[in-house]
Amino acid sequence: MLNLILCDDDPFTLRLVTALVEAAIQKSGVQARISCIASSGSELLAFLGRSSGPFLYFLDFDLGKEELNGIDLVKQIYQKDAAAKIVFVTSHTEKGMDILKSGIQAFGLIEKTPDQKAMISEYSRYLNMAAGQGGEAVPAQEAVLRLPLGIDETAELPVSQILYVDSVKSIPHAICYHTFDGSQITVRDTIEHALELLGDGFIRCHRSVVVSKQHILSLKNGLLKLSNGESVTYALGKRREILAACSAKEGR
Repeated sequence: MLNLILCDDDPFTLRLVTALVEAAIQKSGVQARISCIASSGSELLAFLGRSSGPFLYFLDFDLGKEELNGIDLVKQIYQKDAAAKIVFVTSHTEKGMDILKSGIQAFGLIEKTPDQKAMISEYSRYLNMAAGQGGEAVPAQEAVLRLPLGIDETAELPVSQILYVDSVKSIPHAICYHTFDGSQITVRDTIEHALELLGDGFIRCHRSVVVSKQHILSLKNGLLKLSNGESVTYALGKRREILAACSAKEGR
């Protein structure tokens, strides 16, 4: 059973999110329940003070001027719930880079949209992801890449959140890491070195693309469909190797 916590400082949005998450629970078929509906970070933390996790959180990133911002709130959540899975829900998808730079390990990011069907699908996706991990904590020693962004500036990127890496055609000797939540980090490096860093969980599907094996859904017309809905190209000569990797994943 997944236990969920919802938090948004806008009463209307909080009621809407509650309804959407309840619909997502029905759609996904995941055994889950909403344990806390909080209108502020302080209310959420008070609940954690009298409750034990782990919880899956759907949090508004910006809780208003009088409240902790999303990153500071999550740091306090992790002190009380080390197994927390945090999904930020925000109208500002550019916040993804701030999250990565902060060093916190968010489970994902959902963009607020008027399209309620799309929102339900997004909530369902994260419910399924969390359920697929058995509702357990992300291992404390999870592999993390530390990517250089500039002088004395790095971003910590959990390997489990990396969807694929591709070459950047417009920048010589540069590659881009794409994460499950849609964030992107461009660094000076090579595809060969990226594959070396990422290890056996990834496969080079094209001379300019490395992809996570666990996120491959299907192969069709020279494209790999990935678990977040994106597609990347693959070399036809790699088809057999990719199919073998997918078969091994399903057999685990």
